[in-house]
Amino acid sequence: MQLPAQIIERLQQLTCLPNTARVQFRLPDGSDFYLQVQRRNDDQSAVGDTLVKIEAEQVSGLTEDADLELEMSYNTLKDITDGQLSARHAFLLGDIRYTGNRELAAALADLFSAHA
Repeated sequence: MQLPAQIIERLQQLTCLPNTARVQFRLPDGSDFYLQVQRRNDDQSAVGDTLVKIEAEQVSGLTEDADLELEMSYNTLKDITDGQLSARHAFLLGDIRYTGNRELAAALADLFSAHA
């Protein structure tokens, strides 16, 4: 499954991400993928202001050194990315299981909210 462009754009606006992170998505149908997220500081002006840019790349398969692993069904992920289900609500229902960085999991839960 390819995450929609608007999700990647919202991910790039999060301020609480570490400098680098790998988030593994594990799906029972075998279409596992992970997000490789990197924070880069770019000079914005000669005055010394810096602009923080976050790059996110989705890669098929598994990574051995994930900072966070999220396990859910394909339908749960689809409902979340379509905005029909809140990631936080899915976690409370037990539809998402995670291991790893708790703060990163909380930040991503806020990223995937349902439509009002």
